Amino acid sequence: MTSRFKTGGAALAARVALAALVLAAVAGFGYAAGAAKGKTAAIRDASDLVWEPYAPGATLQVAGLWGDRTRGGDYGMLLKLPPGYVAGMHSHGADSEAVLIQGTWVHTVDGDPTSIRDLAPGSYVFQPGKQDHDDACKGTVDCIVFVHQRGRGDFLAAKPALRAPRSQRSLPSSSPMRSLTSRE
Repeated sequence: MTSRFKTGGAALAARVALAALVLAAVAGFGYAAGAAKGKTAAIRDASDLVWEPYAPGATLQVAGLWGDRTRGGDYGMLLKLPPGYVAGMHSHGADSEAVLIQGTWVHTVDGDPTSIRDLAPGSYVFQPGKQDHDDACKGTVDCIVFVHQRGRGDFLAAKPALRAPRSQRSLPSSSPMRSLTSRE
């Protein structure tokens, strides 16, 4: 099987271009719908983003862009995973789309060993709702992921029998693993 992506610097440029196209498509749909309804533009500088814990005591942080992930419906957010973070197998009630902005992300689909690979900025993931997967942040910098979903932003831990053995998780067991609600 041949790869659709180039290697080296060209690969990074291709991934960044793909991320830009995905974001442009989302913005384009929003423009078509918003312009017809007389909506106004929204512009926020990165320094204006408000980062909040994903849940009380969580090591994950979110910055809402539009909508409300706790109520459902259409929303977009930035998700920040600290270095070494491993979520554990889980699912969400609705489909989601994501583009990595910063860091090295490992998004593992349960039962698909080919999904275990390092993703670089610009990488895109479509994750069907109710399908177990794991998310991890490798390296020494936070992973920042743009997430778009049309449904409530939930975290449904996989049943223990479905969880992969630690030896099959995306980061080595020697990594500093952090759970959704770390007790550090």
